[in-house]
Amino acid sequence: MNRLIFKKSRNDFYFYDRVKNQVGILPRRKFKGVNLGIIIDTALKTPPNTGVTYRLYYLSKKLVEKGVYVKIFLCNRNFETDKEIKDLLKEKGLEFHIIPEPLFYNVLKLEEIIKSNPVDILQVEDPVYVLWYEAISRNLNIPFCLEMHDIEASLLEGLKYNQEKVDFRKAISYFACAVANKIICMTPLDYNEAIYKIGVNKNKLTIIPNPIDLKEFPYYGSNLKTKNIIFLGNMFYWPNQNAVKFIAEEIYPRISKKNKEVRFTLIGMVPERIKKRFSENNFIFTGSVSGDDLNKLLKEATIALCPVTEGSGMKVKILNYCATGLPIITTKMGASGYEKVSSLIIENNPNRYPEIIIDLLNHPDKMRKIGKINREKIAKYYDLDKIANKTIQTYQDVLNSFSYKVQGIRKWRNLKLPLPLWLEEKRIKKIRNKNYYIIKNGEIKFKKELDQFV
Repeated sequence: MNRLIFKKSRNDFYFYDRVKNQVGILPRRKFKGVNLGIIIDTALKTPPNTGVTYRLYYLSKKLVEKGVYVKIFLCNRNFETDKEIKDLLKEKGLEFHIIPEPLFYNVLKLEEIIKSNPVDILQVEDPVYVLWYEAISRNLNIPFCLEMHDIEASLLEGLKYNQEKVDFRKAISYFACAVANKIICMTPLDYNEAIYKIGVNKNKLTIIPNPIDLKEFPYYGSNLKTKNIIFLGNMFYWPNQNAVKFIAEEIYPRISKKNKEVRFTLIGMVPERIKKRFSENNFIFTGSVSGDDLNKLLKEATIALCPVTEGSGMKVKILNYCATGLPIITTKMGASGYEKVSSLIIENNPNRYPEIIIDLLNHPDKMRKIGKINREKIAKYYDLDKIANKTIQTYQDVLNSFSYKVQGIRKWRNLKLPLPLWLEEKRIKKIRNKNYYIIKNGEIKFKKELDQFV
């Protein structure tokens, strides 16, 4: 009997030696045409209005332009009707699988879906999903990538969670990174914390920062007429919410005493209780905005703030601010991942923010100059096309080094796996749409009721 069995994937020929129990990889073809499968539980909107979905949306579209076929397996968190599903139809080249929660978290059923819609690489956006779905990667012999948008243990530490919960998230991250073939971080801080706090094998790690599509976010420069101070972000997310409380209670009153014309605009999803508590004539909450509406608000901005003191990860709001050409006052935490943008005004003492704001308002030429440099820096280091090229190279490296998995790591299986941490923000209402949809190239290609899955 022939010892070698050849298995053709979309781009490679793998061979398996039955006698030696080994796997080899024959020379690969070009990367174009590879199927990337992304499993994610999020409340997706297009255009997006949160940091994780921002990266997912813009980077996926650019990967499609470069010949990577992207299939997104999405837990349905905000599509209640067929009409809302059709909002995704304009996204040519992306394939969406909109999956009801009971089916999404049924590992065997999701494996069937992915097996019927083959992918060459499987990627998840949260450590817990690696442990939920590692059997899919193993059973289908697909390399597994993890995008770590932040270090959850660090986030919980900053928010003063008890040590038991911090350690639990550490354990999840540790085992997830042990199972994953490649881990992608967004910042040098997260890279180092993954190694020294979580215990991740550094050979699995790479840094790929969040990108900016400068065609979508034009340069305006600081609006000198409006005297409008802005903060952008999902205010259900605890670090953003704490930053807004500080702006409302400490910065805004002190600025108002010195200059009655200055107004503050808070852009993004916001809990009703926060909105009711802090809304005033010159302290305005816009609610969730994206696309052209976001650009209109950015065009009206004079100075941007990011006084975030907890968490980790890379703050997408800094990209938006820089693209617009605004001067930015932030903390070291807020500037994490933007070490090459030397023109950011970094101040860890938030009590100094009012005097910095007043100084900037008194020096309009300085604001314009800083904002212009901010735009130039992100164009040089964070442009979407460049980040997409680095991402493709990372996927290529994963495919080049991948070999069959004999078995998974079993120690983590004693953990009771939670749902994603972001669901504790409680900004998602109960979804009544229980259908499974497949959307390809702008059309609903498949629709099936949950009850029909047996």
